[in-house]
Amino acid sequence: MVRKFDVYLCESHGADKPCVILTPDDLCEALPYILIAPITVFKRNFPCRLGVKLKGQQAQIALDLIHTVPKSDLGGRIGSLPEPMQEMLLDMLNEILIK
Repeated sequence: MVRKFDVYLCESHGADKPCVILTPDDLCEALPYILIAPITVFKRNFPCRLGVKLKGQQAQIALDLIHTVPKSDLGGRIGSLPEPMQEMLLDMLNEILIK
């Protein structure tokens, strides 16, 4: 089952790229599509990027590139964000979307 804060490979423009799931668990189960934020190794000095280590490499969760994808575009599960990273992500989303 797809869960919020899980990291998956997602098909994008013919290649599998990592992303973090942003959709709440109950909606992940009910809907055929989910909200994701891509994870990129192309670093930008944007206030909406959150640094993360993925497979030993520095990367960024690109909250400026949030979009929806069909669940069928998801490939393999890579892992899940640690709890402290989840809190930082939620704080950043709150700053971007609410304030």
